[in-house]
Amino acid sequence: MGWDRRIFLPIGLIASMVASWAVAEDWLPPGSTTEMSGVKPAELLDPSQEFSGQILLGRLLFRSPSILGEKAVRIGMSCDSCHTNGHVNTSFYIEGLSDLPGRIDVTHRFWQAGFEDNTDNPIDIPSLRNVKNKSEFGTRVIFSSLPAFTRHVIATEFAGPQATGVEINALVSYMSSLDINGLDTRYIYEETDIDSPYTDLLFGPVEDQDFPQLDVLIDLIRADLGRQVSNDTEEEISEKIRLMLSLRTSAAAGNYETAKVFLEKLRR
Repeated sequence: MGWDRRIFLPIGLIASMVASWAVAEDWLPPGSTTEMSGVKPAELLDPSQEFSGQILLGRLLFRSPSILGEKAVRIGMSCDSCHTNGHVNTSFYIEGLSDLPGRIDVTHRFWQAGFEDNTDNPIDIPSLRNVKNKSEFGTRVIFSSLPAFTRHVIATEFAGPQATGVEINALVSYMSSLDINGLDTRYIYEETDIDSPYTDLLFGPVEDQDFPQLDVLIDLIRADLGRQVSNDTEEEISEKIRLMLSLRTSAAAGNYETAKVFLEKLRR
């Protein structure tokens, strides 16, 4: 699957992570959790789709709270929080918005006052597997296209920033790759270095000397790598993040030849 590596992302995509903000739990009602407990569902991707390019960018955005806006950043909630690995987080629960785990009221003033319907109406979090084959999208408001519904969810349901066309296309590409009979990405991880395709996304902005775009992508990749850290991967991931920070520092200083050296190290 081909893709245009010259993707243009706004600096404002990444919501400001102010150091003085409290931990996510301090912004949620007591007894709430957005984290999946137990074994996460498998991430199943259509084996006919190449796991690269727009799909990878969409996957990064899908896992980034910044796409949903300031409140989502504060509570550490992304698209993946509800639709874990493209399926369902059966542990998701916010006191006052959920009646049972795996259900949520998306028309509550908690998200934004203007979308409050004054009705306690939690709904089941749906799976996104095979979403590309659906003809209607939504529960309270029905849309006939996945891009339009995705934009509605971000801007209206969760009061997030207006997503760009690039962001919407990438998110839709990722969601459209989710397949009920797809290939478990855990096998993809075993067969390939999953970080290499991510770092390949940096190639275009380094060549184009486009620092704003590069800066945004590095933040997205760093955040996703951070979610993969374990005792077994901590050293390797820390080294990758160190190289990315060195790449960013070089690019910020306008030294793109040195940035290319760090990029090649990342891609090995």
